[in-house]
Amino acid sequence: MNRSVSIVIPTFNRAALLPRAIDSALAQTVPAEVIVCDHGSTDATPSVAARYAGAIRYIRREQDQGPIVCWRDGVEQASGELIHLNFDDDWSDAAFLERTLPWLRDDVGLVYTRTRIHHSGDAHTRVLLRHPPGIRPMRQLVQFLLREKLPISPGCALFRRRDILKNLVAEVPGANGRYGKNSGVGEDLLLFLLAALDYPYYAHVPEALAHFLAHPSSITTAAGDTGRMPELVSAYALAKQYYLHQPGARQALRGVRAAMERWRWNLSRTPTR
Repeated sequence: MNRSVSIVIPTFNRAALLPRAIDSALAQTVPAEVIVCDHGSTDATPSVAARYAGAIRYIRREQDQGPIVCWRDGVEQASGELIHLNFDDDWSDAAFLERTLPWLRDDVGLVYTRTRIHHSGDAHTRVLLRHPPGIRPMRQLVQFLLREKLPISPGCALFRRRDILKNLVAEVPGANGRYGKNSGVGEDLLLFLLAALDYPYYAHVPEALAHFLAHPSSITTAAGDTGRMPELVSAYALAKQYYLHQPGARQALRGVRAAMERWRWNLSRTPTR
């Protein structure tokens, strides 16, 4: 059965990086609608998008309301049944859709691949998410996400459009400070965790088909370079607590109680400026 796919590229003031993301989306061996959603960029982003006229859909809003609003806007405008969120500083191998689509059967909630991390001006790369391959019980993915300090990025995953619209929350209740409302921190993790509540299985493709760039303006890199990593981890801990209050979430707790104690410690000791 053929299923329609949209690749949504949310962007903000990254005109220099955006072409690589667009080119990788257009190069997919499985045809896909490509949507670039730009909320309030003040650089050359509109000019970059204009170079791809006829090949992409460009959505432009003059006001920046934060990343989650931009993500949702692109997904809401998409026509595909399935969505790959390809962020403007990331890119995908041409076979990303070809290799992930076959795994998204009706009882599989999402598919994700390994990722390759690149550093500007450095040929050295590293591969993340060396997880067991194939279709596996969803509780295993949930337990991994609850144990780890940082999440899996939606940029290496394939979701159903309806699940993103249902589970990409506007904000993590109680979040504040630098990684508070509509920052993308916590909301990205909850996209996985909340989608997991509706399906018994997930799938992992053991190939590094998604590429992420580590650079000063990326959230994780910036947090590590400026000593704000404890704040970042605390924000994700709050998202995990929100998830664990959802009906059906507690059955995934086996094996992660010790980690829960560490999260509580983080929340009590970490400032939330």
